[in-house]
Amino acid sequence: MPYPISDSTSPITPFVPPTHERDAGLPEVVSNPAPQGLKVLIADDSRIVTTVHSSILRNAGYEVVTAADGIEAMQAVYRELPDVVLLDIFMPRMNGYQVCRLIKQDSAVSHIPVLINTASEGRSAEFWSLHTGADGFMLKGIAPEELLDTIAHVTRKPTPSVPSATMSREAPGPEEILSKVCALVDQELYATTIKGMELQTMLANMTEGILTVDYEGRISSANHFLCDLLETEETELQGHQCGEALGNTIGDTTRQIIALALDSEHAIVREGEVTGSSGKITPVEISAISVKDYLGDVVGAVCVFQDITRRREVEALNRLKNDLTDMIVHDLRTPLTSFLTGMESVEMLGELNADQRELMNISIEGGQILLGMVNDLLDISKMENGSMKIEPKRVEIADLTQRALRQVTALALAKGLELICDNETALLPLQADDEKLVRVMVNLLSNAIKFTPARGSITLSTRFVARPGRRDSIVFACQDTGEGIPTEAFTHIFEKFGQVESRTSGRKMSTGLGLTFCKMAVEAHGGRIWVQSTMGYGSTFLFAIPTS
Repeated sequence: MPYPISDSTSPITPFVPPTHERDAGLPEVVSNPAPQGLKVLIADDSRIVTTVHSSILRNAGYEVVTAADGIEAMQAVYRELPDVVLLDIFMPRMNGYQVCRLIKQDSAVSHIPVLINTASEGRSAEFWSLHTGADGFMLKGIAPEELLDTIAHVTRKPTPSVPSATMSREAPGPEEILSKVCALVDQELYATTIKGMELQTMLANMTEGILTVDYEGRISSANHFLCDLLETEETELQGHQCGEALGNTIGDTTRQIIALALDSEHAIVREGEVTGSSGKITPVEISAISVKDYLGDVVGAVCVFQDITRRREVEALNRLKNDLTDMIVHDLRTPLTSFLTGMESVEMLGELNADQRELMNISIEGGQILLGMVNDLLDISKMENGSMKIEPKRVEIADLTQRALRQVTALALAKGLELICDNETALLPLQADDEKLVRVMVNLLSNAIKFTPARGSITLSTRFVARPGRRDSIVFACQDTGEGIPTEAFTHIFEKFGQVESRTSGRKMSTGLGLTFCKMAVEAHGGRIWVQSTMGYGSTFLFAIPTS
């Protein structure tokens, strides 16, 4: 929006006008005397305002130069090189905004402070004054002391030295000044046009629909993508309310979120379906946010329509995959449990030789691993759909760690590994689901045993961590002396089916389910889990459980 340039009738300053040309009847305000030799240019088409301000400034020790319109003001700037310009906005021939822009654009005089002094009390006048480069903004009629203080403030700022060539520069004629104004307008018009073309190109090539509306909800514009979704032309939408232009369902949804966005500082997001004129239906996500003008007032809203057809398809495939996984897992669990029960009962039928016992143990171990995977999948599925609940109760930390270590002792001994328990003394009990926390520790210990070479060690430790301003925690840590985990795997190691390949063996280091369960179980307690590792020096998995 261009700044206003029209003239207006300014209300007269409340100061009492003098009866003589110089200072008669005016108070002598000298509370803030000026440094010797400072010159003020007063540019104002009101003789009364000029006379009053001149009197105040001369009584304070300033030298005063006056101009009655914008052309005279520019000529006085070059001819007199004032130390400060006191500039009215609405003047004949050229307004104050244009004068200020010309001064600030010319390096020869841009150092001169410009104070806009106007009777226009709207926020618009102050905005455009500062936007055009003015150093300050004042309303006519302020107290003399405030006027002097403001001028003293801007003249105290250091200014660059003025080249001697500038000192002798002649004042430009009216034609040259008007030519500069025209050039300035041309430059801004060119820049605005280029920006507008860039914006139109961006909107035309976006893969989201863009709709703009005014404060009343009338459509201002719609880009090509949205028009293609609606199978209509932009001209058919402009000026109409969303409800009637977009169709009943999507129109009502859009109208509702626009109403919410106009009263909010944040984007409002909903999902809906756009129906084209041929009946084609496209699922979309609609986000709306308010648009403000240069003064910060809400003047309308922008709506973005994102085609979520692909997202819906992926979500449907994920649901199908999860449903299929759940079905398979449920169907596997019962026969697998029966298989293990049968294998573990074989010895009851008679003595086994060494080969038979070895084969049976291999089968039982493989079956137990498979059953563990099935249980992990079931529990992860329950946690994802919210059907698995945490059942907290008072538990002792030492009891939890000992229960976990007992379950993996045989595995560690068989591999020649040392298990170390390092509990901090005097730890207070936790309110937690003991079964799930033990299972988390067993998962971490089992992984550590699997990937720690013979004669290595695994340490399970617990520590109390105070967190000022936040909840205190008990931190559990499972540290091994294995090969370590690459840093790039840290971000996905806790994801479902997220696997890490061993750099020494070239095989996957896990099924990618156990750590997913650990993460979900810990987060269900309000805690967090993370890993620290350096290749060649082992890994430490840590999880923190809040004490309250």
